[in-house]
Amino acid sequence: MIEVMVGLAMGMVVLAGLAMLLIVTMRGNARISARAEASDNARVTMTRILEELHSGCAKAATAPVLGTSTERKLVFERGTFGVQSSAGAAPITTEIEYSPTNGTLTETSGGSTRILLSDVSLAKDPEEPTGFAPIFRYENPTVTGGSPFPLANESALGTLNAGRTILVRVAFKASPKSEPVADAGAATEISNSATLRLTPPTYRGELAKPCE
Repeated sequence: MIEVMVGLAMGMVVLAGLAMLLIVTMRGNARISARAEASDNARVTMTRILEELHSGCAKAATAPVLGTSTERKLVFERGTFGVQSSAGAAPITTEIEYSPTNGTLTETSGGSTRILLSDVSLAKDPEEPTGFAPIFRYENPTVTGGSPFPLANESALGTLNAGRTILVRVAFKASPKSEPVADAGAATEISNSATLRLTPPTYRGELAKPCE
């Protein structure tokens, strides 16, 4: 009887160890899947935004970035995405907006609205006064005060600075839609930039502006 009890106890210990190993393995797989999901979603969204920016300037003498752009909202004109456009084609106004309340990046273009990415928040940036990077930054390092142009949340870029913008930086943090295991490192912070097509500078000292 004693031997049976000892055998059962040892079996329970082995089963408990196997159960713990299985739980740890499942949690590890869930953590890896959540991180991969956040990274993949963030990269797909970033690629789409940059490709649309690179298709800006559907026609000559058009500054693609509009003055109503802010740190949370990028408004620009572009050619037909994924299709070669003629020089006289009417540009498509596209608006990509970050909602801190809903945690989403939403695109409005051609009369339709769609959510590009959910579970979005600001990426960390120790060089910023707030400690977080704006979703959108507009730059022209050849212009005084243009590296980047100063903005604050919902303050508009303005027509003058919009016409001078030659570089748009995008940065955000994406969290997985489902996070079965608590993991502080599951979210992915991603940043990239798009350089707009520039008009060659003249010999008269004029600024090299986009698309003129």
